[in-house]
Amino acid sequence: MASRIAYGQKVNMEKLRQVEAAENFLSDLGFRMLRVRHHGDTARIEILPEDFNIALQLRTSISQKLHELGFLYVALDIDGFKSGSLNAALSRE
Repeated sequence: MASRIAYGQKVNMEKLRQVEAAENFLSDLGFRMLRVRHHGDTARIEILPEDFNIALQLRTSISQKLHELGFLYVALDIDGFKSGSLNAALSRE
């Protein structure tokens, strides 16, 4: 789960629980390939592009749940699911 926390952020149990709970919730909704990336106040959801329409149909419940988990902002990454996507920040440095 620590790989879901953005570089430069302190990894702690609260953030790890947020990510785990968010991913479990999305999995329970039927999403199979997914990641929730923790960017401070923002949860960045990565799912397969073919699941975007489903996510948009469930937008209200997804947003509400992630806000309940403590995220101020909820974002859908339009690049879709990509293992290791946080490493993109390393190539910019």
